[in-house]
Amino acid sequence: MRRITSIRDFYLIYLGVLSLLVACGGEPSQPEEKVVLTEVKIDLQDSITRKILDAQDRFQIENILPFFSNPDPTYRYLAARAFASLKDPAGLDSLIAHLQDPIREVRKGAAFALGQIGDPRAETPLISAFQAEDSIDANNELNALILEAVGKCGTQNNLSLLSQVTTYLDSDHFLLLGQARAIFRYMLRGIVNPSGTERMVNLLANPDIPDEVRTVACHYLARADIDLQDHADLLTLTYSNLEESDLKNTMPLVLAKCKTREANNLLQSSIGSSQDFRLKCNALRAMGRSNFRSFRSTIQKALYDRNIAVSSTAAEMILEYGDANYWRTYLNLSLSNFPWQVKITLLHAVSKLIPPGNAMFSNMNYDFLRQRINSTSNPYEKAAAIQALAEDPGKYSLILGIKKNTEDAVVRTAAIQALKKIAVSKQFRRLSASSQKEIIDALVEALESGDVGMVEQASAILDLDLNAYGYDTKNIIGRAEAQLQIPRDMEALISLHRKKAELEGRIYDHKEDLQFTHAVEWKTLEAVGENPRAKITTNRGSFTVRLYPLHTPGTVANFIDLANLNYCANKPIHRVVPGFVIQGGCNRGDGYGSLDYNIRSEFPLLYYDAPGYIGMASAGSHTESAQWFVTQSATPHLDGNYTLFGKVEEGMDVIYNTEVGDIIQQISIL
Repeated sequence: MRRITSIRDFYLIYLGVLSLLVACGGEPSQPEEKVVLTEVKIDLQDSITRKILDAQDRFQIENILPFFSNPDPTYRYLAARAFASLKDPAGLDSLIAHLQDPIREVRKGAAFALGQIGDPRAETPLISAFQAEDSIDANNELNALILEAVGKCGTQNNLSLLSQVTTYLDSDHFLLLGQARAIFRYMLRGIVNPSGTERMVNLLANPDIPDEVRTVACHYLARADIDLQDHADLLTLTYSNLEESDLKNTMPLVLAKCKTREANNLLQSSIGSSQDFRLKCNALRAMGRSNFRSFRSTIQKALYDRNIAVSSTAAEMILEYGDANYWRTYLNLSLSNFPWQVKITLLHAVSKLIPPGNAMFSNMNYDFLRQRINSTSNPYEKAAAIQALAEDPGKYSLILGIKKNTEDAVVRTAAIQALKKIAVSKQFRRLSASSQKEIIDALVEALESGDVGMVEQASAILDLDLNAYGYDTKNIIGRAEAQLQIPRDMEALISLHRKKAELEGRIYDHKEDLQFTHAVEWKTLEAVGENPRAKITTNRGSFTVRLYPLHTPGTVANFIDLANLNYCANKPIHRVVPGFVIQGGCNRGDGYGSLDYNIRSEFPLLYYDAPGYIGMASAGSHTESAQWFVTQSATPHLDGNYTLFGKVEEGMDVIYNTEVGDIIQQISIL
């Protein structure tokens, strides 16, 4: 006899008995047969679907909640998905109730949304919703989402419990993935323990489980603040046995925490043997972080790598971790015929590391930087050189002159960034009182300029005692606010309002400043159908992206509208982080550009689990506008926080070869 194992079982039996009683009494009747809907199928042409999505777009929580009781599971699913994007605890009770929804897809949506909200009150209901295993593994898809959601909202105690589960089989793909993601999400919240780390080591080391699971484990080990010496033998063996892959490309960051001779040898050999620039870049980062002195010669040799991503990463390691005893070496290296990204970074390293008492060489280095600034037409080269000047506060007058004599947003923002760096440095007090005042005056002027990039950079001085320079911090914030255009300048406003809240003794939430400014353009989506593609052409070549309108309709519609307006034509790729992302769409070129509207973040059940995903850049949830990025590797720390709206289908070589300052020529919708 089947046992009653849940409230739902009791409820179903109760309904069955009730129906028998009704059937036995009164005259027979022929009630109208109701169609029970069991499938979630999103149709963007459907008026109710649009109503839910429009309510989500407008933050109209009260208009979303009623759809949790709709008989159509598609609408219940969309209501849950809306709360995954809005992350509003007002949906908590409804989402918890729908962990018991009769339709599995709705239960999955509810579990994911509860994780996104991150409220600890959801922890116990999530655990209670864990389903028994079934023959087609469908319940385990839900269970994986439940585990991940617990990782986003759960307590330390449950991290210990789920980390100790080792009974999952190698074939239990979803359960292993859910467990790995749960431990990873705990880590992103700053919660780690030895059992979680040990479990992730074992998942990474097991070649019989899917790479999707091992990748999450690898990123946990790479990002967590942990020591892996006790696991060094297993991890070095794992690395040695891996074929070249996105998984292996991340592993040098794990080896750096092993701190053994074998791990160091593997790092060193990876520079010469691999053809994948991402592996080389991460190996260089690992060397710099773990023991720069031991790897100094290897890092210096990498300056000559033909791939600019590798050579520039080597230079960055010298700048960040370089040994001051070798400043002369770096000065001599800077004289070589390197690309500007390498040369300027080496000159920056000299500026940072050269000790007092070397005025002749310091002036020589300064002259080299000044010559590069004056001779180049590349704003990104100028900006990099300006940052190098900031290592010597005495060079502030040159930076001030550059700022006053340029209209280029990239250069102007870089100059204010450099002055800010001087103002908050320990060396600032060594300047004369008049020099200090001159710098502070320039930064206050920047704060009140209405220029989003300069305001955001200069806002760091609001943490200083400005009374000493004749300024009242609250008054400065008020004048700065008045000059900004909202929502275009939201990034700067967030910095100002965060400081304002601090002065008033309260916690700031940037959602206080969000406004509805841009509706979803349904006609745009009608014109392109369910599977639109975009061809993005740059001076390096073209790549084609499959867009996801069913998952992120507002974002896709906005992207297509901007493409049809030729918005991105002749705009730069303003940011490149080798092995991570390339980023474009900024109408200023300095990363602070936006339009006179924002769109809402959309966080459906999608993951940055491989290279080639396109997502929206933002200054926080719901501040997106025109800037987008494409990933060069798996980036699981972006999941659920940056709108993912498509994937590259062709042309990843263009993504890998892109350099900062490359130009977007056209975006065509196919």
